Amino acid sequence: MTTDERFRQIYDTTYRQTASRILAKSRQSADAADLIQEVYLEVYTILQRRGQGYIRNPVALVGKITRQTLARYYRTMSHRQEVYAVESEDGINAELEDIHALSVEEIAADREVLLWTDRYLQKRGEEVRKIFHLYYRFGMTLPEIARLLGRTESDVKNKLYRTLKEISTYWKGEET
Repeated sequence: MTTDERFRQIYDTTYRQTASRILAKSRQSADAADLIQEVYLEVYTILQRRGQGYIRNPVALVGKITRQTLARYYRTMSHRQEVYAVESEDGINAELEDIHALSVEEIAADREVLLWTDRYLQKRGEEVRKIFHLYYRFGMTLPEIARLLGRTESDVKNKLYRTLKEISTYWKGEET
């Protein structure tokens, strides 16, 4: 097995747990992608320097690196300037065949829904945004999210369903 194959194996085994933990613990959900990248860059570096035999328990190693990365993140937080995500022109990642199959009106409507939803979640606050991403992006259950965020299950459920109801109400045209 090559180093790249071993890395892919470790990544596939640990990504969901690592990404959800970092997303839950990071101050802003926009920082989560960078932190996840730092964790896996360090794992890859260890594999290259020490060899594949060095990592006996990948879950424990990635967990330790995740804790260290989060600690470093919060230690340096006071030295960082606030940076906010800017809406990009090509925010939708789609396969070329999917794009050709859609009409211009469908593409514009989908983009509008995604942009509005993202802006809406930003207004609702980081906690609601984290719950929404953990549930829909990472497929976590409500009890898992509650445990990860240190909240009650009913609190997480209320925030998620209230947000979904408000989004649905807006797009049905019942609210302006």
